[in-house]
Amino acid sequence: MNKMKLNKDITDSGLSNAFKMRVATSNLKLAKFIGRKVHYKKELLTKEFVRENGTITQSEIFHIGMVQKDYQGNDCLRGFATSYDDDFGRCINPDHIELEEEV
Repeated sequence: MNKMKLNKDITDSGLSNAFKMRVATSNLKLAKFIGRKVHYKKELLTKEFVRENGTITQSEIFHIGMVQKDYQGNDCLRGFATSYDDDFGRCINPDHIELEEEV
């Protein structure tokens, strides 16, 4: 699947424009993740973190395809699950993840 193609509902609703979803950024902190696979930091996966962010944070590897603004207007990443055909994605705080080691 082309990870740069967003779900039609996201584009039709205007959410992609409202949250400024894009495939490039000049933010060096975020740019290092674009096109890479990441996972959530193990030390963050407390019961409360998982309850707030979903069980997918425990096992999923995400492909970072975009940057966007979160609901507070902060820069964040848009990650797509790699274990299924995910064109919806999720907003991911760059401080919560680390790069997957390439084999």
